[in-house]
Amino acid sequence: MEIGERRKLVARLLAASKKEPLAEAEVINSEPDASFIFVEEHLRQYVLAKYMLPPDCKKDNILALARLSLEITLQLDENALRELDQATPCNHAKSETTKKVLLLYAVQRDLHLPENPAQLSKVKTVTELAQYVCEARRGFTGKNS
Repeated sequence: MEIGERRKLVARLLAASKKEPLAEAEVINSEPDASFIFVEEHLRQYVLAKYMLPPDCKKDNILALARLSLEITLQLDENALRELDQATPCNHAKSETTKKVLLLYAVQRDLHLPENPAQLSKVKTVTELAQYVCEARRGFTGKNS
């Protein structure tokens, strides 16, 4: 595959990694009283799309998913990704940690959740993230704000 074709592929994948998660967020947002199972299912698809992973990926740990995403995307074309990627990592932060933080921020933003960094920072898995989303939508007990 020539470099031009690879860049087009990477650009398409990056565009999909924005469009598909927003569609999943819209599905979740359209069901204010959705069950945990519903939220978890659509949130998992949100995360997998955001990380450009296949929809049948079974991993639950967000850092493991971020690492897998990096491994897959860097194999596509490291130079093209670097050129197209707008994110700037924090000093001394691992790439997968940066991806996790950005994911958690995106979930909070896209699902219109109240800010609660103390609770959100404890999330380690997609299942825990779905639990967090469900609780945030109901209103945390003992909420800080």
